Amino acid sequence: MDKNKCHEDRPLQGKRIAVTRSQAQAGELVQKLSSLGAEVLELPVLKVVDPEDKQDFAELVANAHTYDWLVFSSTNGVRRFFDGFYAIYKDARSIGGVKIAVVGPGTQEVVESYRFSADLVPEKHVAEGLVEAFQNDYDIENQTVLWVKPKHARSVITDGLSEQRGIVDECIAYSIEAETSDPTGAAESFKKDGADLVTFTSSSTAKYFQELGLPWPDGCKAASIGPITTAKLQELGYTSITESEQHNIDGLVATIIETLS
Repeated sequence: MDKNKCHEDRPLQGKRIAVTRSQAQAGELVQKLSSLGAEVLELPVLKVVDPEDKQDFAELVANAHTYDWLVFSSTNGVRRFFDGFYAIYKDARSIGGVKIAVVGPGTQEVVESYRFSADLVPEKHVAEGLVEAFQNDYDIENQTVLWVKPKHARSVITDGLSEQRGIVDECIAYSIEAETSDPTGAAESFKKDGADLVTFTSSSTAKYFQELGLPWPDGCKAASIGPITTAKLQELGYTSITESEQHNIDGLVATIIETLS
């Protein structure tokens, strides 16, 4: 095999990249970066845990068919909602005529993996963009909205849709907690040998990475999946940040290639 051709096919060969997603979610990004030649450190800085009130979550899922809109602002929320839905109902038609709105293409992909379609995907893949898309495309006055969300999420969606006279209920599907046990040993490896780049796929990954107190290696870059994550990194004092144009995993990978190759 032509060694030069092999190198062209693996543009991240020899690069060391830390992935800060939870262990449950890191697989896709780790696989894509590894296939491009990177040495990947799986450094989970957070974990996704069940909601405190499981009964309330189950009741809201069971009654989802009574709403006009379902809103998903994260892939975790989609998975937890539909796993709960199919634990109750055997037929997808049990969801009734509810419309589905998602914050971006990554969330849309997971919705579609459950054989549902998104009725609203905003051009700006953040909560503010979703609120704006509702304002521009739909009249939701007196319509009922069930927002499937993590605990402690920003209130942008509830506030924005309520201002449009929508009737918003919040369905807390999970909580995000710090991962402090270093389950993969990557934190120790990062401390010892550093990395060329650290990926951040949410403001939570930025927050919890900072709380680990790991030294930031000389010349190391931060790759952010979107503007909310970038804003959090800047707030925390990081400066060498590159932001994905497409706010999903494929967009993040493309940005990493451009940054490091």
